[in-house]
Amino acid sequence: MRKKRVKGVAMILLTAALLGGCGGKSAGSYYKDGIGYFNSGDYVKAEASISKALEINGDRADYYIDYGLTLVQLGRYDAAIPYFDRAILKKDNAIVNENNKAAYRGKGIALYKSHRYPEAVEQFNKALAIDELTNLNLDILYYKAEAQEKAGLFEAAAITCTDILKEKGEEAAVYNKRADIYRLQGEYEKSLKDYNKAIELAPNTYEYYFGKYFLLTEDKDTDGATAVLNKAASIKGTTQKDKFNIAKVNYYLGEYKIAIAEFGEALEEGFNAAYFFLGNIYEKQEEYENAISNYTKYINEEPTIESAAVYNQLAVCLMKQGKYKEALNYITEGLAYNDLTIQQSLQRNEVAANEHLGNFEAAYKLLKEYTAKYPEDEAAAKELKFLETRQAEYSTVKEKENQ
Repeated sequence: MRKKRVKGVAMILLTAALLGGCGGKSAGSYYKDGIGYFNSGDYVKAEASISKALEINGDRADYYIDYGLTLVQLGRYDAAIPYFDRAILKKDNAIVNENNKAAYRGKGIALYKSHRYPEAVEQFNKALAIDELTNLNLDILYYKAEAQEKAGLFEAAAITCTDILKEKGEEAAVYNKRADIYRLQGEYEKSLKDYNKAIELAPNTYEYYFGKYFLLTEDKDTDGATAVLNKAASIKGTTQKDKFNIAKVNYYLGEYKIAIAEFGEALEEGFNAAYFFLGNIYEKQEEYENAISNYTKYINEEPTIESAAVYNQLAVCLMKQGKYKEALNYITEGLAYNDLTIQQSLQRNEVAANEHLGNFEAAYKLLKEYTAKYPEDEAAAKELKFLETRQAEYSTVKEKENQ
């Protein structure tokens, strides 16, 4: 969805002007070719063409912006940022303001993709502060809400969703997003109300039922959660995506044998996310080799996934097998996402892996940081006291050895 939004408005600054060149192809011609390649999804050729345009004419802000957006599509997020910066000018006129808005938006997307969520929010705010190109506002607000959620700024993210609803009117996807955010905040009544609204507006969208199912499960309403899944199962879906969602319904209902067969069919249709659910099933059944295999396939088949959860689950399975060093590698990769919705679990597993490796000093330091951040975790607080005792005993032994 986010990728489509990048494409949908990426080339909004395209002009018909072809700048003249001396004895060869003009900058404008290269730029126009680049736009065509971009819109057809050939980002490698788009990058080459717009790069040529910049070599001939390095004074066009729109060239820099669209080159940056092309690099974003190629996954070169850090490389894209200087091009957006180059397009931003400290002048106040309509054309400059339009370019600046597009550049702030582009930089925000690059930062978001780099998991630098607070910085991304800052750029989106700068873009929204510019009055020109109001047709970009909704797109920017969507990105802003997602960045705020990833940064753990749940209250602010909910407010942004409310702003979107005010600007666009009732939209099921936005109610669902706000419901997710309220759920993360523990605002169950508000969350339930928004999930119900999303389902009312789009009763054939499985995702909204799944969100409500998660909410009711967390609220210990087992009967209500099961009823929601049964309601989702009654949707008369006919597409391959519908079939994939039915597999997820059976997974959540605990019908693993049926779900495994259905996820296998989904994989044949290109739904690589099925690997993640298969990994979950095998993990629950304590078939850790199969779980690890499926999680790894998911990462390999979907290299651009923006989910730290799969790295966390991989680490859990490896730790169950006693492979703590390997688990730490995946925990480190997961933590690099800076996704606060899964960060606590990753950090807790990081402590456990270090403990099992005998890295008690590292574990002690990490656990101190963890308990300061999550004081409500009573088990971790007790464990910290245990590690403090171990540290004291270790120090005493060392002192005696040095005497």
